[in-house]
Amino acid sequence: MIAINELEPLSNNLDKITTEIKTYQSIGGQAIFEIGRRLKWVKEHDLTHGQFGKWLESIHLNHSTANKFMKIVSELGNSEPVPNLGWHSLYLIATMPADERTKPQRLSNGETKKPEDMTVRELRETKRKLKQRDQELADKDAQIADQQAELEENRRTQVELNRRNAELSKQQPEPKVITKTVTKEVKPDDYEELKNKQAEYERRYDEIANQLAETRNKEKDARNEIRKMAEEQDELERKLEAAGRAVTDGQVKRAKNKAEYSAYRLVDDTDDFIRRHHPLEFQKDGLTNATDTTKERLVASMNELINFANDMMAVLNGKQIIEGEMIEND
Repeated sequence: MIAINELEPLSNNLDKITTEIKTYQSIGGQAIFEIGRRLKWVKEHDLTHGQFGKWLESIHLNHSTANKFMKIVSELGNSEPVPNLGWHSLYLIATMPADERTKPQRLSNGETKKPEDMTVRELRETKRKLKQRDQELADKDAQIADQQAELEENRRTQVELNRRNAELSKQQPEPKVITKTVTKEVKPDDYEELKNKQAEYERRYDEIANQLAETRNKEKDARNEIRKMAEEQDELERKLEAAGRAVTDGQVKRAKNKAEYSAYRLVDDTDDFIRRHHPLEFQKDGLTNATDTTKERLVASMNELINFANDMMAVLNGKQIIEGEMIEND
């Protein structure tokens, strides 16, 4: 496969491009970049004269798949080509943060792989972890911003209390000494209340300042931990490259023996999942009252579950899948 910026210009003849796309569809995964490049060319140059959707139907591609092919070309077209990857894997890599696409990532099973060496399931897991990490950092930044705003508000309140105390001090009359008579110092009715409020604000100010310092230390520790993990991943990558990725004959046999066991285990796990997570049970627990954020995360998880079920049905029906996904051919 050749990078996009090394290819000759495409034709403006729609029939020629249609024929080329159908040809690349017939040869499978390695043609993804070529198909996406031509789709992008047709759309940008309006070769279909406003009938892009109908033209997609004529070559048996839906609009969603076409958009993903064009996304792959836009994000990965000028990088080093990655052979033997299906379009779904390439799309998941294309939608990862640019600085994470070539870094080794630690998986839940303890393995460390580059995105280009992962399966579709492993890529989805990696994207979820990266999104969760970014969200946690964003939440910490937001928490620090809120605490800083509260500290500033308390500071302004403290300044106002000091100003009022100064005014009260000026208003207090000086004691006058009269023969055989002593005039008592007079304080405003709310003087003690203001003093108590001032003490409370000072206590709260110190408490928030301590919390802010603690949060900053935790954030610093978290960033150091992330940096340490990245260094460990780089070291693992170097070791993997030195050792090679050849699989021994014994490992192949063990993998085949585990296949039957894995299938039976998947059946049991699926039955158990359905029993424990039937929709009626969720309604009993008040799922409809969950927050919008929780619902969005649940919808995303359900979409992943649907994709997994579709992949499994395709395999069971004997269909050919590249990296867990099929190319929609004639």
